[in-house]
Amino acid sequence: MIIDVSLGLSPRTPIWPGAQRPEFTVTRQPLPGGNEVVATRIDLIVHSGTHIDAPLHFSKGGQSVDAIDLGKLTGPCRVFEHRGSGHIGRSELAEMGFSPVRRALFKTANSARVHKGELGADFVSFLADAIDVFIHAGVEVLGVDGLSIGPYGEMSDTNHIAFCGAGGLIIEMLDLSSVVPGDYLLVALPIKLEGVEGAPSRVLLMKEEDLQGVFRARKGKK
Repeated sequence: MIIDVSLGLSPRTPIWPGAQRPEFTVTRQPLPGGNEVVATRIDLIVHSGTHIDAPLHFSKGGQSVDAIDLGKLTGPCRVFEHRGSGHIGRSELAEMGFSPVRRALFKTANSARVHKGELGADFVSFLADAIDVFIHAGVEVLGVDGLSIGPYGEMSDTNHIAFCGAGGLIIEMLDLSSVVPGDYLLVALPIKLEGVEGAPSRVLLMKEEDLQGVFRARKGKK
């Protein structure tokens, strides 16, 4: 089973306070027989909806989203769950049983809210000492179900500077509401926007046995 943990992108998608909401402009051209050509223009910032932050977002001279190693965004990952209502620091990571992994995704109280389109500036996020843990543990990809890897305000910037400066990739605005904590295979592919610091992304989770089943089914059809 493939679990789509991407948030649908629309004018109703939760956004960073004060940021531009996505705008969709649809044009329709009638065709003979009652058909029509539909073309949609989208006006948005690249950090809208489920998206990936490349190091360039907060690290001067860092990689842009088209230059990052997609291998980092594809492979085994672990989903951890925080059941509290406060922000996550070093002690909360220990309570969750965090251990070093290359790709770490975090499910919090945000997921239920983001699923309903209700997430605001009071989202749950990481304190600075948690980011230190991730950097020293060698986490390369950090996925969150909130608007940022730091609480709203200055810590959001400082956490980004630290993690992006260490070469880390960030996935924000995941919808993990239907995901059970545990080990998965992650596929997170950003739109290939040249020279840009981030991009909207489709993010999928699956179990290894599910992927093996897909390959067996395809082989059987040959």
